[in-house]
Amino acid sequence: MKILQVGSNSVHVSSYLAAMSTDDASNYLLTEEICSFPGVISNEVISFRSLNPLNLLKSYRLLKNYMEKLNPEVIHIHQVNRLAYFVSKVAHSLSIPVITTAWGSDVLLIPQKNAFFHFLVKQTLKRSHVVTADSQDMIEAMNVIVPSDKYVLLQYGIDPIQPADKQTIVFSNRLHKKLYRIDQVINYFSAFVQQHPEWKLVIGGTGDETEGLMNQVKHLNLEDKVEFVGWLQKAENVAWYGKSTIYISIPESDGTSVSVLEAMSAGCIPIVSDLPVSKEWITNGVNGIIERDGENPLVKAIELDLEKCAEINQRNVQERATRTASLKRFKEIYLTLINGK
Repeated sequence: MKILQVGSNSVHVSSYLAAMSTDDASNYLLTEEICSFPGVISNEVISFRSLNPLNLLKSYRLLKNYMEKLNPEVIHIHQVNRLAYFVSKVAHSLSIPVITTAWGSDVLLIPQKNAFFHFLVKQTLKRSHVVTADSQDMIEAMNVIVPSDKYVLLQYGIDPIQPADKQTIVFSNRLHKKLYRIDQVINYFSAFVQQHPEWKLVIGGTGDETEGLMNQVKHLNLEDKVEFVGWLQKAENVAWYGKSTIYISIPESDGTSVSVLEAMSAGCIPIVSDLPVSKEWITNGVNGIIERDGENPLVKAIELDLEKCAEINQRNVQERATRTASLKRFKEIYLTLINGK
């Protein structure tokens, strides 16, 4: 199979491509910035981030020439964004089948911003032959935008993580962007650690709010209790999951988070936002904590039975979200599109 993978400089895309790199799949990568990803034959960079119409037209011509020359059998778009819109447009004109994977806010929040973003998302969904999503609420949101039977509930899949000896560590590794509310994670921990001084908060990841978050920690006098560990490689991430007792991820909007699934597999007690997708995986007070107004979720988390949480969560991940099962299903979709069925 000759596949054009279209995505961003994301660990999720990188992990997917590394796992998808097999003898029966030749992967080519199209991005808006250079990415050092494994498992790809080449990385073409074409950006649509300019607001200048002439630059956009130039990029569109480059894109069309590239796709005509490459002539992939199928295109897999990761995330519904500007690049997805233009790629799906060219693919439609060249009669190349497209599978698109929605990520969460791209179909839950972005279309609501204004008519322009709604148009971009709508056209991308319409031109895609199959659209996968990792939660039912995303499928329901897409059906509002473009009613269709082409939406498929499918996880990216993860490699389960072996728990290590648990320590009094709260781990957070989502991006440092407003969407992910890392500032609120710090506020929760600041109140929590006053009564539980033996605990430590470890913050992974980076983003445009990193400096502000570090200043927040300094202002709260938490520098000896909070550690910023930066962007983590896979082995480092796995190590923190393994020894952390609590994992917290409370974004404003989300699909099924790979990070949350990894933490669940590693035996962490998950703390998640009060979103529809959270309730597809977590029963509040049983196998994790769903954030509620007026409550500090960290206080609620330490009241739970760690072993019981781990048993439930590891079973759920094994049954519903392993990478082996997910990749098999993605390949089946590729072949179906290539064969025109």
